[in-house]
Amino acid sequence: MRPPRTELTLTEWVVLALVAEDPTHGWAIARALRPEGAVGAVWSCRAPLVYRAITLLTEAGLVRPAGAAEGRGPNRTILEVTPAGGDAAAEWLLEPVAHVRDLRSELLVKLLLLDRRGLDPAPLVRRQRERLDPIATDFGAQAERATGSEQLIALWRSTATRAALEFLAIVASRPDEADDDVEPLRHERR
Repeated sequence: MRPPRTELTLTEWVVLALVAEDPTHGWAIARALRPEGAVGAVWSCRAPLVYRAITLLTEAGLVRPAGAAEGRGPNRTILEVTPAGGDAAAEWLLEPVAHVRDLRSELLVKLLLLDRRGLDPAPLVRRQRERLDPIATDFGAQAERATGSEQLIALWRSTATRAALEFLAIVASRPDEADDDVEPLRHERR
């Protein structure tokens, strides 16, 4: 028998963060996470994974049913975040990404989700830069020492990390923009 999982996957974190924006239903989340959806350009997944994530988040006590949206087609269960789920999502959004290889997906989706909430990305950006600075230094030193294929890998890692730091510097220097175009995932009445 396999022990129960304690860590959430990136899909589960994203679904939790979307439910934490505003009460919504699974279909709206699945639509937002399609490749052409509001979040899908950064992080996309298929609808079955969204519904699996909802089930796991519900079992973990992070989201709960909060009624039904009526309209054409089947009724949709409205989901809301629990206090524990809201706290977990808020904490996750500000936690820096651990691995350089995950920056493209996890960091970008966190920045997008913070923007959708109208929250300042500065705390995440600062923490992420603090995490990446020593990694960039280490990768640079590895690239200088290495030879052959090891040098190619170290050069790639060093360049990718420096590019991420440059991106974060640009994000940090952007003026605060009040985004009135944020689209929460409220349920639609049809």
